[in-house]
Amino acid sequence: MPTFAFPALLAALPFAFGLVALWLGMDANWDLRNYHWYNAYAYLEGRHGFDLLAAQIPTFHNPMLDVPFFVAAQALPARVVGFLLGMLHGLNALALYALGRRLGVEPGWALAAAVTGALGAAAMAEIGTVFYDNLLSLGFYASLLVIVSQWERLFGGRARVAAMIALAAGIPAGIAFGLKMTMVVYAVGACFGLLLAPDRPGRRLLVSFCFGLGVLAGLAVAAGPWMWFLWEQYGNPTFPYFNQIFKSPWGLFQSYRDGMYLDKLTPASRLLFPFFFSFDQRLTSEVDFRDFRVLAAFLAAPLALVAWRGRGARGYLMAAVSLAYLTWLALSAIYRYLVPLEMLAPPLLLVALGRHRAVAGVALALLLVTTRPADWGRVAWTDKAVEVALPAIESPDRTMVLMAGHEPLSFLIPAFPPGMRFLRIDSTFTNIRETTVRFNDVMRAAVAAHDGPLAMLFTSWEIEDVRRKLDEYGLAMDESRCGHPSSPIGPAPYAYCPVRRP
Repeated sequence: MPTFAFPALLAALPFAFGLVALWLGMDANWDLRNYHWYNAYAYLEGRHGFDLLAAQIPTFHNPMLDVPFFVAAQALPARVVGFLLGMLHGLNALALYALGRRLGVEPGWALAAAVTGALGAAAMAEIGTVFYDNLLSLGFYASLLVIVSQWERLFGGRARVAAMIALAAGIPAGIAFGLKMTMVVYAVGACFGLLLAPDRPGRRLLVSFCFGLGVLAGLAVAAGPWMWFLWEQYGNPTFPYFNQIFKSPWGLFQSYRDGMYLDKLTPASRLLFPFFFSFDQRLTSEVDFRDFRVLAAFLAAPLALVAWRGRGARGYLMAAVSLAYLTWLALSAIYRYLVPLEMLAPPLLLVALGRHRAVAGVALALLLVTTRPADWGRVAWTDKAVEVALPAIESPDRTMVLMAGHEPLSFLIPAFPPGMRFLRIDSTFTNIRETTVRFNDVMRAAVAAHDGPLAMLFTSWEIEDVRRKLDEYGLAMDESRCGHPSSPIGPAPYAYCPVRRP
């Protein structure tokens, strides 16, 4: 191969994944419709507190992650935005390649493992989407790259230099954590993996501690302003999460953690969880897929930890990944949040197999041919990433819109006239009968004081539940006058109905 061909091949990877995004179709996932679109809009337009609970629990997620997509999607065609998101995913392949090379894997094998990782079942499903697990992974990989490339200076150089390098290494993982709290598992794994390095305890503690400071610095940059806002507004910097600790009156005194998959785990399944979920994906995901990458890494990691104990960066990488996995298993067991490890599994497998390249080649090929990607919702490309058609609206500047049910609705709101206020009186966050949640008092008072028209926005198949919720407010819909908003990314029939008082 000519000397320029391999670098050109690497440079082409992001463009190739951009094309993959176009081939897969336009993102229409549940979370996009529930909060990724609306949260950026609400932040940019200052609607937090004007609208209430429109995006259910994720109303309170850090909107900084969603602003770039929202701004880009306003200005650019949907295909261009999807292509750019796909290119960003392709950077994972470059990061995985770089990690493989730093760990001594030959260029061709490092590239093969990187591409195999980037084509994992969940990773591929996220190409061109706004889940962001496959983009924030770059923060984790950046931290790992700093550590493995500076290993000798971290554990063989002066303590002051090691401390500064470790602090810098923690910042990318901290930024990823700040933008999306589920990335905490990778910050934990990368940080505490340093405590297992083959060096004297004092140096291990110093490096791990300074890495942790870097994580906190990155967290402060990415999430500090939003956490301060939540603290000022609700008395909980992570609201509504961990509210059993902060006891904000704006929510129930509970954690609000999604434990639906944790509740299914038994001691036996915890011990061998990759075996279980590799053959029964519904143990860890709401959609079907097939992928054996994590299982392969799970089987290889113990052997690699033994083989590479005392061998520096390779042993560290295995330890960091193992600790990240265990943290994920303790906190959520939601497979989508494991995407960074799914992608990292093939390079780890090559490291674990050492020079057994024939075995490695067969393993990579099997991982590729057995993969069946997940599907969280895609549609045919339209001109814009989010398009909404509205029915005629009377007196929009005076209308208050109520929402109920658990289906995503907030992505419709930016299409409505900006003077309309939206209150979600029932959702995954709260319901009318949770009288201790202050939001319910505020919303009841707002509805009672409103002297203009009222309307109801909901998913048509939830109409029976919506009627009951309105009845608890002493209200009823005029169903003969309903209009029907629509959107290419919204699979549901939506209804917008006038509401009358007694």
